[in-house]
Amino acid sequence: MKMKAILLKYLFSISLILSFINYSFANERIVVAGGSLTEIIYSLGSGEQIVGVDQTSSYPAEVKKLPQIGYWKLLNIEGILSLTPSLFITWIDAEPNDILEQVSKAKVDVLALQRVPATPELLYQNIEKIGFKLNKELAAKQLVNQIRNHLTEIQQKIAKQPQKIKVLFLLSMGGSNTIAGKNTVADAIITIAGGENIATHTSYKSYSAESLIASNPEAIILTSQSVEHLGGLDKLSSIPGLTQTQAWKNRRIITIDQAYLLGLGPRVTQAVDTLYSGFYPEK
Repeated sequence: MKMKAILLKYLFSISLILSFINYSFANERIVVAGGSLTEIIYSLGSGEQIVGVDQTSSYPAEVKKLPQIGYWKLLNIEGILSLTPSLFITWIDAEPNDILEQVSKAKVDVLALQRVPATPELLYQNIEKIGFKLNKELAAKQLVNQIRNHLTEIQQKIAKQPQKIKVLFLLSMGGSNTIAGKNTVADAIITIAGGENIATHTSYKSYSAESLIASNPEAIILTSQSVEHLGGLDKLSSIPGLTQTQAWKNRRIITIDQAYLLGLGPRVTQAVDTLYSGFYPEK
């Protein structure tokens, strides 16, 4: 009888501890700097705990109602601490360089994650790390499996294509036309979707009309924001050199929301579906 009472007391103590842990996780005040990180948190079912985001966080729609802390490359400690967070989640290369140290010294828990290389493997790791931090390991595992299975299906389709289509991602804003090169999220998504990014430079680089014509891509990707800025699809011919490419002549101009290209997140499957359909339209 005495042993039973001790066991019940022990089990009750364990239950209280677990309840406290779950309560603590459920009452995090999270500030996030990184759009795809915000999307991960929402996908894991913890979006209601977010109390502030940076400018790159635009999805889901309710994020736009949250307080802003600026751009993840230009953060300030006052803006972050004004939201009294218990947890700050961002990229490990967030700036200024000492921002993570500043936040940590203010007794705020910090989870800093790798942003590059933009690969599915790194995305899976980040989902799992966030899931562990928020006590959402099962949801994280399910999300990873869902994304992995979808991308595997896409790879099987790509394998049936006789050759990869040659692609450029063009960012056209304010009269400046820049092309995404290697070590960019755009390059990563193009590759995952079965395209070949023919830009060989690193990061982003301005292209003249001559350069665009010489590269002669078979498909060109533009953000829907770029198209809107230009005044609509019928204004694309104003981009110097565009009309002399195979992409224009074969009507392989693909538009995609720029949010997909700010970081590899849970919606990578949607981005890849959009690009794959544009690269290899069904005949």
